[in-house]
Amino acid sequence: MSQEIVNYIRTFITSEELIEAFLKVDRRKFLPENLRDKAYSLEYIDEPLQITKNYTTTALSLGLKMLDLLELKKGDKVLEVGTGIGYYTALIAEIVGAENVYTLEFDEEMYNIAKNTLKEYNVHLIFGDGSVGYEEGKPYDKAIIWAASPTFPFAIYTQMKDKGIIIVPITDKKDRQGLYKIVKGPSPIITRYFDVIFSPLKGLCGYWSEP
Repeated sequence: MSQEIVNYIRTFITSEELIEAFLKVDRRKFLPENLRDKAYSLEYIDEPLQITKNYTTTALSLGLKMLDLLELKKGDKVLEVGTGIGYYTALIAEIVGAENVYTLEFDEEMYNIAKNTLKEYNVHLIFGDGSVGYEEGKPYDKAIIWAASPTFPFAIYTQMKDKGIIIVPITDKKDRQGLYKIVKGPSPIITRYFDVIFSPLKGLCGYWSEP
């Protein structure tokens, strides 16, 4: 990893814990061999990488921005919807502790990939519908969803602690998605940051009920 990449990351990441995790976790180990040269390339830092026919990983710069907004702290219990290749799962685990991470993957192929890439991390990796959250692990301090929800993620919101934070892309107009931060309270505090493009969230509370 070049110092140039580290310097660039520091221009938009405020969490020192996240920067430490970024420096510790080797993204190349989570990528297919043919993509490893792109892991820390400035040319591809803002681009998603095609992992399988049906799956692309979130662009590195965007993924890190989303984790930064999550305000992760040691000991936080975290729900992650969409494990993917497991790289962002590993970053979360480095900060909060692997035993505090509950990560769900709906795509069987990606679930099997994550089982391999995350074998060094004792996270709770679950094959299932993350759109409905995960009752067995609640309540959560933080939640992050790596797919576009069709609406406010009510099921996951009910599983959060008071003042818990959710970072989620939401389809807020017909052809537009926004990145939202939701803080649980008597009335949720909702902040929209910028437009994003994510695959639709699958599942009972997503766009489809079948994988």
